[in-house]
Amino acid sequence: VERRLERTNCVGDERNVLLKVKKGLEEGLNARSIGLTYEEKHSIKSMGLLTLKPVLYAFNTDEVDFTLNKEETIDQAEAFMSRIGYCDRLTDTYTIVSAKLEAEVGLLDIDERNEYLESIGVDCTTQLTYSTLPLLVKDILSLSLVYTGPGVPPERSMTTKTHIVQPKGVKAIELAGKLHGDIERGFIHAEVVDARDMINYDSYNAAKDE
Repeated sequence: VERRLERTNCVGDERNVLLKVKKGLEEGLNARSIGLTYEEKHSIKSMGLLTLKPVLYAFNTDEVDFTLNKEETIDQAEAFMSRIGYCDRLTDTYTIVSAKLEAEVGLLDIDERNEYLESIGVDCTTQLTYSTLPLLVKDILSLSLVYTGPGVPPERSMTTKTHIVQPKGVKAIELAGKLHGDIERGFIHAEVVDARDMINYDSYNAAKDE
């Protein structure tokens, strides 16, 4: 921050915001905790300040606390989060993991893994980190996911793609261009359905009718 402030081309909004950030850092506050507006954050976005980014905390526990004592473990994590002076609960979040458990089940084949996880009461789609962490990161960065492809569920398609969308959103014609330039140039209109409906129904038409 100081090196940037020393440059002669650091002027206007950027300079004013960096002075606020510098003052906060000198007082022991990270950049995301000094109440910057969206416009102020955007003016210093090119600097990529680490203390301006939200934080995802991962609390590693043993298998017993991860399964049998989950409620108590969550309470302990909440209490720990409240003691972190620089933690902003409006942007920062946490998750509970059991690295040892996941390492062990990762050595099993799919059927054995699912059977074992079911026997100890763990839902692999909502509790293991390879399922939860990407979604948590998506949420704290205010990103969205959009899927393009043929009107069939992903497991039946070889061309279904996932696109990460910034908070400002994306236009349908821009997604058309990701599929093929000719589609973008000849774009007329788009039909959109919820991805969850596409998973629950056998075809695009069935999901659209819902």
